[in-house]
Amino acid sequence: MFNIGIIELLIIFFFLVLFIKPEEIPKITKNFGLFYRKISRYLLNFKYELDEYDSIEELKKIKLDFDRQNKKQLKPSKKNLKK
Repeated sequence: MFNIGIIELLIIFFFLVLFIKPEEIPKITKNFGLFYRKISRYLLNFKYELDEYDSIEELKKIKLDFDRQNKKQLKPSKKNLKK
């Protein structure tokens, strides 16, 4: 998702060790993991909603095309009935 590699993780760990107390690192990493999980879920749900919206729009287009075809086919039959 975010394509975080081993190098990026090592850089983050390095800055954690430099700027944060060692006893706070587990708490911060846990909070970061929870935050990452929430963001991942939100992005995944957003993707699914977009896909669902696209499929709904596609179905609307199909229905519109179907209705147009039906109107074209029904018009000549009405003319034939008048004769």
